[in-house]
Amino acid sequence: MATQIKTKKAAKSKALSNTKGKDYGNAPFFVKKAKESKAFLEKNGFPEAILKKR
Repeated sequence: MATQIKTKKAAKSKALSNTKGKDYGNAPFFVKKAKESKAFLEKNGFPEAILKKR
């Protein structure tokens, strides 16, 4: 019985890893947000706290 549970879990995890999600990279909402964030960073730059960590 324990081996059946292990194989079911393994099969379930493989099924989840093989699924492909929809690509929203070119969706108008995300394109607009990316442009806005890029413009903001060009105007204001990165915060100093983030730059120090790099």
